[in-house]
This record gives sequence, structure tokens and C-alpha cells, in this order.
Amino acid sequence: MKKVALKIISAAKVAAPKSIEDLDEKRIVPKMLLRRRLTRNAKVMLYLSDKCGFDGGKVVYGSCYSEIKETVVISDAILNKEPISPTSFQNSVYNSAPSYFSLVHQDRDEIITISSGMNSSRDALKTAALQALVSGEKILCVATECLNVKNIEQVNRCTTYLESGAAVVVEIDNDTTDACEIQGNGDRGILQSLQDLFKVVNMYENNQKKILIEL
Repeated sequence: MKKVALKIISAAKVAAPKSIEDLDEKRIVPKMLLRRRLTRNAKVMLYLSDKCGFDGGKVVYGSCYSEIKETVVISDAILNKEPISPTSFQNSVYNSAPSYFSLVHQDRDEIITISSGMNSSRDALKTAALQALVSGEKILCVATECLNVKNIEQVNRCTTYLESGAAVVVEIDNDTTDACEIQGNGDRGILQSLQDLFKVVNMYENNQKKILIEL
């Protein structure tokens, strides 16, 4: 398989045991009506992209569980024979977070959503590498998980952090010198679906700014 070198231009990560505080959404999304419709994943994605200094361009978004919170709201409404919230129904799809990103930044570039279980962030990185190779442009690769839903403590056995996410802005580097495979142990307690992207952010923070990705 072909391997390409990606230069990491910027990177960010965030996590909290229950709910991430201070996502700065009032500054990032000044329009109140739009801000009130944002899902938790959208808020985390917008925060991370802002930390990376990325406000428009091609985006690859990854998530295993995606908008599970909105799905739970809908399921509860059905169970209790209550009206289904139109906002929850609209938001209960995998591309809600990147769609809000495009609305906030009026971004007309291509957005790809990846969901492949516990490999979601790794496959998002592979897709971002392919997009960077084909387009020659910078790509935002971001993955989030927001699992703080009703009764989650009864079933959660896989993560210490119910809300977490990581993002990198990357571009192709034709010089593979000093590029290395994704390495490290990731962050303890982070959901497996995010670990590869967390590893890349950690590598960047340790001054390893070029990685090899197998397409």
C-alpha cells in the first residue's frame, strides 16, 4: 500500500469526564438562534477547529457514536408517546457537526463524514491524507464523541471521558524525511475510536510534526 507523508500544521484536543466547559461558543457562533441549535459534537468540533485556526476548506469528520444524544431524546419521546422534537430529529444524523461548521463559516468546500467503529479516527486520517494528496490543499481532520446521555453510567465500560475530541490541520509533504508512523499510547481513558487522532496530536505537541499514513 502507498504511504504518504503528512505535515501537521496545527493540532488541538479536549476532553472532560462529563461535559466540556468553556467551549467559547458565544464568540465562535455569535448568532444566538444558530448557537442554540448546535449539538454537543458541533460545539466541540467548532471549538477544536478554532483552536487549530481553521475556518474554511475541506473537512474530514469522524465519529463512532455521533449524535447519540439526539437519538436518545427521540427514542425517549417515542417510548413515552410524546411529540418528537423537530430539532432533535434534524440533528440526529452523522453529519450534523460538520454541517454546522459549514453554516458558521459559510464553507462551500467538500466535507466527508467517516464512521467505522473504533477505527473512526484512523480512517478519518487516511481519508484526510487522500484528500490532501488529490487536492493539494490543507485539510481539517477532526473526530469527536459526546456520550453524556441519560443513564449512560449504567452501560459505560469503555471511557473515562464522556465528551472528547481531537483535530489536526494537515497537508501533503513530498519530503518523507523524518516522517514516522503514528506512535505512542494515546490518552488513557479516551474512547478507542479517538485514540489515533489523540496520538497524532500528542506527537505534534512533542515536536513530531510529520507523520506517515498508509492509504
